[in-house]
Amino acid sequence: MGMSPTVYCLWQRLLRFDPQDPIWMNRDRFVLSAGHASTLLYTILHLARVKAVDPEYEILGRPSVTLDDLKSFRQFGSRCAGHPEYRWTSGVETTTGPLGQGVATSVGMAIAEKWLAARYNKPDFELFGYRIYALCGDGCMMEGISSEAASVAGHLKLDNLCWIYDNNHITIEGKTDIAFTEDVAGRFLAYGWNVVRVGDANDLDRIENALRNAAGTTGRPTIVIVDSHIGYGSPHRQDTSAAHGEPLGEDEIKLVKHAYGWPPDAKFLVPSGVYEHLQSGIGRRGREAREQWEKQFAESTGSNFPSLPRSSIKFKSASYRGTGRRTFPFFQLIARESPDATPLPKSSMPLRRIFPG
Repeated sequence: MGMSPTVYCLWQRLLRFDPQDPIWMNRDRFVLSAGHASTLLYTILHLARVKAVDPEYEILGRPSVTLDDLKSFRQFGSRCAGHPEYRWTSGVETTTGPLGQGVATSVGMAIAEKWLAARYNKPDFELFGYRIYALCGDGCMMEGISSEAASVAGHLKLDNLCWIYDNNHITIEGKTDIAFTEDVAGRFLAYGWNVVRVGDANDLDRIENALRNAAGTTGRPTIVIVDSHIGYGSPHRQDTSAAHGEPLGEDEIKLVKHAYGWPPDAKFLVPSGVYEHLQSGIGRRGREAREQWEKQFAESTGSNFPSLPRSSIKFKSASYRGTGRRTFPFFQLIARESPDATPLPKSSMPLRRIFPG
């Protein structure tokens, strides 16, 4: 509830992600590292109408997250597990749960993008140029693994990385100052990060400005510290540990709905126009970005391999290495045999066995 405006702003105004093709390899990655906001990730996947993908990386016709999935949150077999699981729910970029795991993984993703860009980008075509955003909380900041990962990110100058810190001063045990009183901004400045602060988690324009500042910063990763209120809008649970990991309860939910002007008995209500609104933002922007990229890719492929007619080259993104349900995709340039095609030597196939973040 407290970080909903931030995630909405990121997805609707900035994120380069096509809900209709959630495995487009040059998409921006969004990592949910703050476990107490797991339902926020599932909600945006639902509202943006992200498509489901099967274990063979084929896009299915059904949504990744339905309203029924949201209703079964934390239940056995639900696509909305207590913490996000990669390959179980499309749109979830990595499994998170243990504190600090998401932000640490995001550093690996940023390193991977930098390596891919250095290896495969051409002067006339940026094949890889995606960004990684990770939403983290106080628990992530307290962990040693996040400190080590942040140090590495600063050292490597990973300017494609942005952490969004939900600074709500609450953990599941109570106020953070019970055990955590350090200057987070000062620590990240010492790591060599760009540090931006947003004092009001409900100010969309300030949030957008901070995120655009991150995207425009070169030579440094960015942390955007957002001062928020956990359980925002709840009369009795806001700014308390009770809003961290347990249901608000029927009576409190009715009070929250009353505060927002919603019918008190309405359950899992999506007001008219919400889906269309998201489609006009991230839906349209993501589709246009992907289509433009695919057009450039097709043109670049033809010019890079003049001995092959363009019709004999196909880009395959549905290949995978079988390891049960947990499989890993790779992308491979495939030359189809044709009478006028010269076979490519293996050394000239530049997209073989690439594992995206």
